[in-house]
Amino acid sequence: MSVEKMYMVNMIGSFLDFEKLTKNLALEGYIHPVNALQEIDSSDFSLETSEDNIEALMDVSYIRPYIYDREFSLNLKHLEKLEEQRAHFNIPKEDFMDVIYDYELIEKETEELYSEFDELHKEYEALNERAQYLESTHQAFDFLKDASFKLEDMSHMKNFKVGLYKVNKENMNKIRANYENIPSAVTTVHKEQDFIIFISFTPKLLISEAERIFKSANCEEILLPYEYKGTPKEIMRGLILEEESNKSKIDLLENKIKEFLISSSKKIRTLENSYELEKKSLQIKKNAARTNEFFYLSGWVPSTYMAELEKLLSSFEEGIIFIKKTPNEINNKDIIPPTKLKNNPIIKPFESIVQMYGIPTYTEIDPTMFLAITYTIMFGAMFGDVGQGAVLLLGGLFLKYKKDRGNLGGILSRIGLSSIIFGFLYGSVFGSEEVINALLIRPMEDINDILIWAIIFGCCFLIIGFILGIINNAKKKDIEHGIFGKDGVAGFLFYIAVLTLIVSKIFKKELLPTGVWVGFFVLCLISILLKQPLAHLIEGKKPLFVDGPKDYFIEASFEVIETLLSMFSNTISFIRVGAFALNHVGLFVAFSAMAKMTKSGVASVFILVLGNIIIIGLEGLIVFIQGLRLQYYELFSKYYEGAGIPFEPIKVKFN
Repeated sequence: MSVEKMYMVNMIGSFLDFEKLTKNLALEGYIHPVNALQEIDSSDFSLETSEDNIEALMDVSYIRPYIYDREFSLNLKHLEKLEEQRAHFNIPKEDFMDVIYDYELIEKETEELYSEFDELHKEYEALNERAQYLESTHQAFDFLKDASFKLEDMSHMKNFKVGLYKVNKENMNKIRANYENIPSAVTTVHKEQDFIIFISFTPKLLISEAERIFKSANCEEILLPYEYKGTPKEIMRGLILEEESNKSKIDLLENKIKEFLISSSKKIRTLENSYELEKKSLQIKKNAARTNEFFYLSGWVPSTYMAELEKLLSSFEEGIIFIKKTPNEINNKDIIPPTKLKNNPIIKPFESIVQMYGIPTYTEIDPTMFLAITYTIMFGAMFGDVGQGAVLLLGGLFLKYKKDRGNLGGILSRIGLSSIIFGFLYGSVFGSEEVINALLIRPMEDINDILIWAIIFGCCFLIIGFILGIINNAKKKDIEHGIFGKDGVAGFLFYIAVLTLIVSKIFKKELLPTGVWVGFFVLCLISILLKQPLAHLIEGKKPLFVDGPKDYFIEASFEVIETLLSMFSNTISFIRVGAFALNHVGLFVAFSAMAKMTKSGVASVFILVLGNIIIIGLEGLIVFIQGLRLQYYELFSKYYEGAGIPFEPIKVKFN
């Protein structure tokens, strides 16, 4: 239950080491970079004068942002094409973690690799184009297979154009009906069920008129390849041989390309990794500054990474000047430390629920442990059943270990375990209360007790929420909200006093006179009403009212009313924990009654099974959401701001 300690790290070194350093940082994921020029301008990037850093101090007057001038989008497209071809040939993607640091070598090897592939691929594409041409030519001559003329005789006609057309039967009938208007001799050469192939002989002087008529009839012209000689049957025999020869060339070249891609697997993967590293390195470089000789780099590093980072920096022969500071030592308050949560594996899955609301600020208490405990208890109390809890537990384990859904699976398994525990306390197994005895209470038999205990637990959770809020405000040194605010000491004392008075009235124990209670309540509410001027008086700030007394008192008055209403509503909201425990039992009772009404044993079993499925799926989801609502609106509102920045180190992830 903690936020990991952060250090602002400033690094200065020879620009010759910049490439290697940024890539090593990207590989390890040590640093959350910030703008180095901002650091320098705020005087946080300061160096003590010494013999080791005198050159860096002299060169700092030439400082400027680092400008990246490499363009490798075309090479990435080349690698994508190689991967597409590997997928086409069903070549599995192997896991290689090798990288190349030298960018010029990366570019050179990419160009050489792709050039070799491109030469093979262009030849392959040319053969495929030839195959398509041969296929269409074969089809054209197949339509003319019964003709006895020689193709060269057609091409040598001086006064006529020979055309081959494909048309549907309906339009062919229209052409036949208008033969007298067509300036062509038309002869059918092939018939199919849906279309007809005809050949036309048109005088060259009337070609445009004939083509207009054929086009209006949606005739599709089939181009005749006049480079071939002989009759259609003779040409087809030659085409079959050429198609077989072309197919053999394609198969041979496909095998050659596949062998090339297999043999180049490691190189392709290494180049992909290298470019991925280059992109991540660029993200670090964009935040850097440089001079003619040196680089300046800044970023946040968690305390757990510091030893490894120092070891990495010490490995550079030229030496890298290294300065680290805590957030309290930084002058520039605009540079906000990121938050890295550090929780044990048991409660870590609940970080995802916290992060849905917001990341805690660096100075804020991490609410994950408190949320994990309270949410798990609330869910179990609302959904207490041994059998249904076991289903959730098994479902969570399945998601975690089989579907790699660690957070969701972890949460489901833990709330499922809580449901099992409360199921034993309630004596419920798949809705039935006849299988085992209740260890503590049966909800439907002790309705008042269930509802009262729900409110008692809610009061305990709210009290802890108040305490956490006071601690958070103390860490921020916020006197106004921490001491006099509705969620601070004044609001906490008011809430405790109200609870104490209610308990004393229930048990008929007069702890204090009524006048004392009233006076204390008024004092707390006045403190809340005057929180800003009281805090400014203590801190010595002026003016006492930032927006003027009139506006302040109008707003503060509404806040006092909201304090009274919210404390009551927040407490009563927890009654829903008991209500859902009753609803859980009542829903099964309804299905059980329907099962008893049927006269078929099979139908009864079906209804009970269906009922459990609906309860687990639908009611389980509703209870899950209600638990979140209680956390977010009733508890988080007391102590949690969630306006932090997540620690996002630049780290390469190889696919």
